[in-house]
Amino acid sequence: MTMIPAGDAGRRAAPWVCLRRCRYRMSVTTDRRDGFMKKGKVRIMASALFSKRPRRVDVMKGYEPMYDATLQECLQRPFYLYARGKGRSCRKEMWVFSLFVSFMDTCLTRVFSSGPLVVIPALFSLAMLVPMYALTVRRLHDLALSGWLALVLYVLIVVGFGLVVGSMVSDTLEGLDPSAPSPVGIVILLLAVVIRLVIMCVPSRRRHPVVDNGSLGASQTGTAQYPVDPNGR
Repeated sequence: MTMIPAGDAGRRAAPWVCLRRCRYRMSVTTDRRDGFMKKGKVRIMASALFSKRPRRVDVMKGYEPMYDATLQECLQRPFYLYARGKGRSCRKEMWVFSLFVSFMDTCLTRVFSSGPLVVIPALFSLAMLVPMYALTVRRLHDLALSGWLALVLYVLIVVGFGLVVGSMVSDTLEGLDPSAPSPVGIVILLLAVVIRLVIMCVPSRRRHPVVDNGSLGASQTGTAQYPVDPNGR
């Protein structure tokens, strides 16, 4: 029986040790690169929001999410696309436009709370319904989900709101206290709010942008470049 010297055994085990070390270093390098990409994307989104530059109408009418959109572009892009559901939109676009719609709706409701102009807040909400729905569809595409899920969200909102208002009107007609709305309607509305927050907060699940030397790739307009999707999703 031949005895293997300790030195030879150590040399034979070295390749496996080196392989494990290489895998560890590659994983650490990949994690750092992904971290730098995410930080770079966040910096682009934050710094570009209040920057002053000419409007990029062609980019706003495109299919890619505008991570570097300005405040003006975030407010105007839903109207340029309006009812178009094809394409993708990032969290920044949806947050800015949603906050704008909520702010305007609150202000109009307080200003026109009585009198013949009380219908103005309702008309504004109806006017914002189509661009907001299309924006939700494009955001779902950015999450690699079907845009039809937006219909489920809006059905929940309508059903919940209908149950709440219906129960309050019914209690008023019966002479009861209308301050206790339908519990089922409240639960449905809360579920719709949670779903909407998930859509607005979850990061993109689509393919990563094309990168060069570990930095976020950008076109001449500054918009992150993605592989071309023939379906426009």
